[in-house]
Amino acid sequence: MINVLIVDDDNLVRKGLMSMLPWSEYQMSVVGEAKNGEKALEFLAGHRVDLLLTDLAMPVMSGMELMRIVRKQYPHIAIVVLTLHQDFEYIQDCLRLGAIDYIAKVELETDSYDEVMDRIIGRIMEEKTKSGVIPMLEDDRQNYNWFYEARHELKSPAAAPGTPPRSETASEVLPAELKQIGLSLGWVHKNAEYAAFLESLKKAALPPHRLTTFLNSMLQGWNPIYTSVTRQQLELPEAFSAWYEVEEWLDQARVSLSSAIGKPQYSGEVKECIARAVQAIHEEFSGPVTASAIAGQVNMSRSYFSQCFKDIIGMTFNEYLRSVRVDKAKDYLQYTQKNVQWISEHTGYTDQKYFSRVFHGRTGMLPTEYRQAFHSGKQMSDLQGE
Repeated sequence: MINVLIVDDDNLVRKGLMSMLPWSEYQMSVVGEAKNGEKALEFLAGHRVDLLLTDLAMPVMSGMELMRIVRKQYPHIAIVVLTLHQDFEYIQDCLRLGAIDYIAKVELETDSYDEVMDRIIGRIMEEKTKSGVIPMLEDDRQNYNWFYEARHELKSPAAAPGTPPRSETASEVLPAELKQIGLSLGWVHKNAEYAAFLESLKKAALPPHRLTTFLNSMLQGWNPIYTSVTRQQLELPEAFSAWYEVEEWLDQARVSLSSAIGKPQYSGEVKECIARAVQAIHEEFSGPVTASAIAGQVNMSRSYFSQCFKDIIGMTFNEYLRSVRVDKAKDYLQYTQKNVQWISEHTGYTDQKYFSRVFHGRTGMLPTEYRQAFHSGKQMSDLQGE
């Protein structure tokens, strides 16, 4: 596990980074936070840290000064800079000070979390390789092979000797079509498609941490559909120790998804169309989305689509779209400093007053009241009014 320390003078930024980024899926754990360089050094004196994420412009001790000290006293710590600047020369200055990468804060407002994490992990592994240290996320050849070949009765890599090592090229990025198959949900109802999906996923032979990342990206597409019906979420376990555990988890996920979208008795094709429609809503909610347009995308008539959508999802198309938009607005209010006009426009509402009325109708609060309540420390359970 990679221990992470986040340093930023803005409490909102720190909390946002801690809650939004998928740390556990990348074998990382945020072990501390600090509001300036001086506090960060106090923390480092008593805790093991492998990755430091730091802002540069901070009171008491700047990020630049912090980086200089860390490079001398803790040379094993990888440093990533948090910045509002995307000027090439400015970024080069940071890299010359020893940062392995940077995160432009605007990236954290575009839902590119997996891209950010993938890049950081890649840079950490590059640096470890350059220094002659085995990258901390790379499985050794025996363990990597064992992950895919182990059976229930095998408890450790030593129990599976003699199997040939997997190909170096086996862990190539999954083809886009495989991801599309996973998100289409056709495999939920069709045994042959499910078997083919499992076989292709295993043949891709991703390293375990990349496999977990892939499954997490699948959950981003599955959960909007599952949650809309069950008010619950599908979740990944903390870790998979072998491929058979992945299969067991996918088997259970398939059962859960089938149960959620299996009523009433529409055909598998219709259910798949509605699943694709839900995914389209989550991808396009910030623009002008209509039932007619989405129905056309999934090749259904407007009236039949609306009937099927309500029966399968449990609410009308417009009710569901409104729910998605308000939920996204909550995220913006909690974890960004964007004003209400910006949030309104980026959640599909050109009229700020209308957006505020819709938000109030769903939460019982105006957007500004919701943000104030969140920052005052109220429990989020008190802020989830429908």
